Amino acid sequence: MEPTKGGQPGPNRSLGARFLQGLRTSVGGNAQAFGYSITITVTFGVISTAEGQPSQSELLGFALSAVAAFSLLNLLVANMLGRSQSTSELSKIVLLATATDFLAVGAAVGVAIGIGHAISGWGAWTLAPFCAGLVYVLVQSIELALGHTEADDVEG
Repeated sequence: MEPTKGGQPGPNRSLGARFLQGLRTSVGGNAQAFGYSITITVTFGVISTAEGQPSQSELLGFALSAVAAFSLLNLLVANMLGRSQSTSELSKIVLLATATDFLAVGAAVGVAIGIGHAISGWGAWTLAPFCAGLVYVLVQSIELALGHTEADDVEG
């Protein structure tokens, strides 16, 4: 059967065809984030090998510096798109929200540092990433909600 509108597999497509469609979507949607994650992780390894174990303030500085490059580019793009009449407001909101990653990353790393001081061993290794991930997503959600509220106020 032919794919339905939008390139999605039709209802009678084989499980294999549906799997390949899902795989294509997953790989395509995660490729840049995957590459960026590898780059930052290996960068951390390179610097920690050369400089030794980082302090907590150096860890926070590393995380916020990683955000800074991304945020600078996002702010530049949002500024340039703001001058264009054809740009959708939603794209600008997303760019501005991701440019404020300093807050989300800072809060998440702060939670991880706090847990690292309060708990040791296996508990720290499991609770810190869980809580840091949770805080990151929640702060990002608040930032996006505020961006949508601001856009709604401008439009309304």
